[in-house]
Parts: sequence; structure tokens; C-alpha cells
Amino acid sequence: MPFGVADMELKQLEYFRKVARIGSFSQASAVLMIVQPALSRQVSKLEDEIGTKLFYRNGRGVTLTDAGRRFLEVADRVLDDLDNVRAELNAVHSAPCGTVTLGIPPSVSAMIGAPLLMRLRRNFPKIRLHMIDGLSGHICEWMTSGKIDIGIIHDARQSTSLLLEPLLSEPLYVVGQPSTAHGLKTPDSTFGTIELSQAARLPLVLQGQGHGLRRLIDRTMSEAGLDLNVEMEIDAVGTISSLAQAEDLYGILPLGCVVEDLRNGRISAWRIVDPTPINVMLLATVPHKPFSPAMREVRKAIQQEIAALQLDQPQPAFEDFCEARSRQIRAVAV
Repeated sequence: MPFGVADMELKQLEYFRKVARIGSFSQASAVLMIVQPALSRQVSKLEDEIGTKLFYRNGRGVTLTDAGRRFLEVADRVLDDLDNVRAELNAVHSAPCGTVTLGIPPSVSAMIGAPLLMRLRRNFPKIRLHMIDGLSGHICEWMTSGKIDIGIIHDARQSTSLLLEPLLSEPLYVVGQPSTAHGLKTPDSTFGTIELSQAARLPLVLQGQGHGLRRLIDRTMSEAGLDLNVEMEIDAVGTISSLAQAEDLYGILPLGCVVEDLRNGRISAWRIVDPTPINVMLLATVPHKPFSPAMREVRKAIQQEIAALQLDQPQPAFEDFCEARSRQIRAVAV
């Protein structure tokens, strides 16, 4: 019989979209915080009203039928338009507010986490930023499932379903202590250089293979026909830096991860050359998901903090950057 959007309840559309994106009634019910039988009834009622099946159901979950895929486009438009109207009306009457969840790799959190929180606290006190540390692959999964609103990832190949915006291209450095045995002289200025082949032979402490930075390092070495000498795998950037300061070990990291240690002379850095691995930092968002005013301000603040790093600029300004960034980091601890 004739059927229109008005015949549906908005919650049915929301439930349908969540099940479609996750591919599982049980997982969707957990995210929506309703019992699975109630969720199944609402989706079945929607199918009855439309007059066609929206899902193929099997033991591994559900997949969309052809009609389901077309209907998902309709549901996205209706719900997104409604969310945009709500957000615009709220923005007229109040400053940006609410909780925004950001997925961020530990290496990036070490670079911009504290200053980002300070910037938002100072400029938008009604925005509550919830930062969750995770690997790039996990962050992409969290975004697809709706667990987080915005993500920062290292590897564009982790997801083909997200909108990606380049934030920063940064070279990688060997960090550690000068060593005659390893041919690492004390840098004449803020940092020195080291060839990729020499870096591969160093006793290395790196992040685990699930990390975007580690995949970049492995890929660069493989393309150059080199084998890594990995003695330890540790996910925490701070621990890598500590071991590189105290032991006969070296890390491979972006400069921003070791700002305080470089400024205080606790560690040295050598830029990898011939070739130089370039890490591309990306801001990821979900297509069709409306951006609330709070999310827009968080995205803008992330872009501002990345720009403040100046790590893709000529390096003579790096010492000034280290000093300014260190003051910001110390202020958070006060």
C-alpha cells in the first residue's frame, strides 16, 4: 500500500540505520542500550510497514537487501537533515556545548593532547572532550560503529569508508643517545641525520605492528630491502623515549613525541634520510554524520594545534617551538 516517511517513527529509522552500519542486532542493541528483542520488533515493524525485507539474517549477523541499501540512503537523509536542523537551532540560542569523543593514537596524544584540552577549556568551557587512545585500525572501527565522533589516524589504508582530511606530513627521526659504537655523533644543532640503512641496523625499540607508525616504518624498510633490528616492542611513546634515554636502544618517532626530552637535552634526534619516511596524519569523520557545533569547534581546535606544531616548517624555529610547547605542557600539570 502507499507508504511515506510520515508513517514511520524516527526511532525505527535510527534503529534500522544502527543495525545496518554495525551488521548485528546484538551489537546494535548494546550500542543503543535497548534489549535485542525490542530492537528486532521495531525493525520487523518497519519492514512490515514498508512491505519488503530490509535485511538478510544469518548466523553471523545481518546484511542489507537491495531494498535495504536503497532505504538506508533515505534514512540517512531524513535523520541527518533532522540532526542538522536541531544543531542549527541550538547554535542560535547557545554557545557550542556537549560531549565530543575523539579517537587518537598515543603518539599524537603525546604531541597535542594536553594543549588541545587547554585550548577547548579556555575557549569553549561547555564542550567536554573525551579522548580515547587507540590504534588507527581500532579508531576506524570505533567510528564505523558510532563509538567516537572524530578520529585521527596515521594510515589512510585502514578504511575506505571514512572521510579523510590531511592534517600534517612529518618526517620520522631516530631518537636516543649519541654512540661511537653505532656511528651516531652528537648533533651539531637540534638534530642530525642518519641514513635509512644505518637506522635499520640499530638496536630498536618500536611500537607494536598494529600501530600506524610501525606499519610505515616496516613498509619503508621492506621497500628498501632492509631488515629491522627490533629488540623490544612497546606501545607507549613515553616508555620508548625513556628507554632511548637510559639504554643502548633507539626509537623511531616524530619529533613532536619527544619535545620535552629534546629541549632538556635528555635525548638526541637524527632525521632519517635516503629515503625519509613521511608520516601523514589524517583527520577522519563519518560520511553523512552531521557535525554539531561542538564537533566543528573540536575539529578546528585540532587543526590549530597541528598548525602550531610547525613540524613541517624549516627546523631553525624548532627550539622556539620546543620552549613554547614545554611551557604549555607544564601548565597542565600545575
